Amino acid sequence: MHGFSLAAVARLLLALAALTALAACGSGSTGTGPNTGTITVTVTTTGSDIDSSGYGVSVDNATARAIGVSDALTVNGVSTGSHTLTLTSVGTNCTVAPSASQTVTVSVGATATATFQIACALRQIVFASFPADSGDLFTIASDGSAAHALAASPGFDGLPDWSPNGQVIAFSSSRQHAGHGFDIWAVHPDGSGLQRVTTAGGENGSAAWSPDGNSVAFASTRTDTTQGHAEIWLMSANGTNQTQLTHDDALANTPTWSPNGQQIAYSSNATGTTQIWVMNADGSGPHRLTADAFNDAAPAWSPDGTQIVFQSDRDRTDADTAQVEVYVMSADGSNPARLTNSAGFDGTPSWSSDGKEIVFESSRTGHSDVFVMTASGADQRRVTNNGAENGTPRFRP
Repeated sequence: MHGFSLAAVARLLLALAALTALAACGSGSTGTGPNTGTITVTVTTTGSDIDSSGYGVSVDNATARAIGVSDALTVNGVSTGSHTLTLTSVGTNCTVAPSASQTVTVSVGATATATFQIACALRQIVFASFPADSGDLFTIASDGSAAHALAASPGFDGLPDWSPNGQVIAFSSSRQHAGHGFDIWAVHPDGSGLQRVTTAGGENGSAAWSPDGNSVAFASTRTDTTQGHAEIWLMSANGTNQTQLTHDDALANTPTWSPNGQQIAYSSNATGTTQIWVMNADGSGPHRLTADAFNDAAPAWSPDGTQIVFQSDRDRTDADTAQVEVYVMSADGSNPARLTNSAGFDGTPSWSSDGKEIVFESSRTGHSDVFVMTASGADQRRVTNNGAENGTPRFRP
């Protein structure tokens, strides 16, 4: 074979195979070598309510690299060929142009570029406001602007909750009760479409939409109107098929759904002090998540299902016996952590739909106002300042 031994031919074939394999492996990965190039990613963010923690950039679904809100990132040693860039950790109040996912083609020794333009808007909040002897619902932007009243009445309206698509607000109202009693009503964010959903006796309120928008969990005293014991009930979104879920002869309240729709967390004093409980969506398997000598209430599941935010008086002092703070814990009840630390009441917390912020009410100013903070408890800022008592806020999805 022209002076080549079989061993030499075998070594040559192995070397060629190795080079071919190296080139093939480079088509969808980053690395170093002769068949690589560079990707430069540029991000610009404009608008309001911008998350200063920035975003992530993922190449071909690999681990995301951090990038600021208006920043540039260079990724070296990217193999030649087509690659998909994905911008992650973008708030639900922001839109990305041209898209949060872009495709670029990398050539040997060249730089491919991609630009993401993010525009953010203020989040909308619904809350209850009590200026004197009545209560009404309002929507407001997260910076305190554009307050708008909804379906005002001489009675008390409160405890609102958005439908998952943000098109309907369920709330509690005494508007058609001459005496003591509440029913669940629904209204569109522009104030139109007002309708009554429940008509049973007693108090019916604390409505919580299921993630698919087909069902509503709520609290009702209809089975024990004399003692005021409330149970958790479930109904279809139009008010039909009302079914009792808890049977504790206690005060069960403030239901909230897990993001997958399989469980409902709620507050109950069935064992003495008010604690956080969880059950399956059909009412089976109820069990406590918290078990202490204090009062834990108003749970709200994080959008990713890993955490529950709630209020507790576990750190109250003799100097401030009314002290209630906002806490967060893992969804199984472990790892509780305190998020607020102010005199008086901090409570009724709820997450933004992207899990980046928490809205809550606080009496730190002398009366209750709506506040917003990051999910870690940082950057606590006041939203309402109208001299009324404002509370039970919820972010629009």
